[in-house]
Amino acid sequence: MVLTILTTFWLCIAACILALGIRTKKGRMMSKTLWRSTKVRIALVLPPVVIAIIAIVFFFQPKVQPEQIEPGIIFRDYSRTLVEGLAKQGAITIDPACELDEPRPELAYMLPALVGVYRDIVKKPTTARLVQLDDTLRLSFDGYKQFKNRTINIIKGAKKKLGPRYTFDMESQGETHTLVVTYKGEAWRNEQLCALPATEAGIRESTDAALLMSITRHISDFDFNYEGSKRERGLLALDTGEGLEQMFIGARRLRMALDTAQNTEDAVAAFYPIHDMQTMHSEWRKSPLKSSWVREVLKDVQYYRANGMK
Repeated sequence: MVLTILTTFWLCIAACILALGIRTKKGRMMSKTLWRSTKVRIALVLPPVVIAIIAIVFFFQPKVQPEQIEPGIIFRDYSRTLVEGLAKQGAITIDPACELDEPRPELAYMLPALVGVYRDIVKKPTTARLVQLDDTLRLSFDGYKQFKNRTINIIKGAKKKLGPRYTFDMESQGETHTLVVTYKGEAWRNEQLCALPATEAGIRESTDAALLMSITRHISDFDFNYEGSKRERGLLALDTGEGLEQMFIGARRLRMALDTAQNTEDAVAAFYPIHDMQTMHSEWRKSPLKSSWVREVLKDVQYYRANGMK
């Protein structure tokens, strides 16, 4: 834009000088005399040529595209962190042969629920041992000579917790009894995969996870590569944080907004992804688009709460 203005400005000046110069006989003679000078010709021709070259280089240079985030990698990393966190808490142990390079989130996310079912059914439970976690989850319960009735109850409880898209089997050998779980449903979408991180962020920041999920849905529709009105990128189009990190930053900002705003509507309005002076602060109610956006966010909160988010 600046180069175009400069080029136009220079051409206008040159045109004016030329027009004034050829209007009189004396001016025409002077123009011919000056044009015979090599230095004058260079002085007249060089600036627009240089500007034109710079403009060509500027417009035809390859544009650097922001690096695209791969959601699959993000959720595998989160799954690995989840499992390692359970091990640090003493909820499970991880078998030395268990590789966590490609943990399937649809199975990793269910691991706390499976451990919970096992502890609810077995009196004085030993620590569950994770044997495998990729496309199949194998969780071993060691130290029991008999496991028949507990097998039935654990599988029944796991089916109730996880639903019909999961299949279960129990393999027993000596005092080792391994629950084998596979997932037969469709791969989870980003929205489903973001639910657990949003819940964790809500607990950590003492804020409303269902509201955080609804805000995320209406900002980016759970697209990690979403770009906002001022080129902010990510799930919440924030000016900082990448990947799921924005979920935790967003939870912190949401708690602060809820603590300081007069009401929930004002707190939600602070997350509106289109920034302009006209709709800042309390003025947002005068904007039909922003008012409608806030209403839709609050409406969808009920959907997430109905699906178990608090």
